[in-house]
Amino acid sequence: MDLTLLLKIFLLSFVQGVSEFFPISSSGHLVIFQELIGFKTIPLVYDIFFHIGTLISVLLYFFKDILSIAKGIREKENIQFISLIIVASIPTGMIGLFFKEQLEGMFTKPGIVGYFLLATAFIIFISKFISIKRPNIYVAAFIIGLFQGIAIIPGLSRSGLTISVGLILSMGFIFSFRFSFLLSIPAIIGALILEIDKVPFDGHHIFYLLTGTVFSAIFGLIALYFLKKIILKEKFHYFSYYCVFAGLAVLLFFN
Repeated sequence: MDLTLLLKIFLLSFVQGVSEFFPISSSGHLVIFQELIGFKTIPLVYDIFFHIGTLISVLLYFFKDILSIAKGIREKENIQFISLIIVASIPTGMIGLFFKEQLEGMFTKPGIVGYFLLATAFIIFISKFISIKRPNIYVAAFIIGLFQGIAIIPGLSRSGLTISVGLILSMGFIFSFRFSFLLSIPAIIGALILEIDKVPFDGHHIFYLLTGTVFSAIFGLIALYFLKKIILKEKFHYFSYYCVFAGLAVLLFFN
């Protein structure tokens, strides 16, 4: 057993699990931490398994919601919610299919993460003070999905953008929180399907991959629990301060 590799996986699992749900950009933090600790061992396959872990945490955390929707799938409210997920997934999927390679190129440039962390901070911060009249709910869902799509850029937080845009569009804290993470399920599954054929799978790493998956799931569940409490206290904008600090630190260190 390689204890050094295991320690790196533990650290990156923590980074993935927490930053995937806290609005501070998991992709951005993974890029930075992989660079800092010199984690060059088939990073793509580990990134995929880290995301499988956070997908598991979403499924577990929202299990009752998912089960309720499945049981009452013919009810008007649930039909509308599923329709909103589908509508929001369209722009996300289109961006992933047609702009994925261009956006992925940014993952090799740690310094650029700083600028997009600052952009994330700005959007989160203004969500505290700006609330416009809600457009048609399907239009709102499409806009949220659009922001989820561009959040593939490292430094842009998927949860930060989708929740903030939901708040700006007057969707409310609870709806924005629930919609953001249930919307992440098809997005993560879609990303996994697009990437899985590129995985340079090595059976030697299976123990470490599964370990990373489990750790990411555990840390993700903990992060979701605390994030909901923060949102209920309407302190979501506090994350913008961290993003400003992190963004400036990255710019100073890598540029």
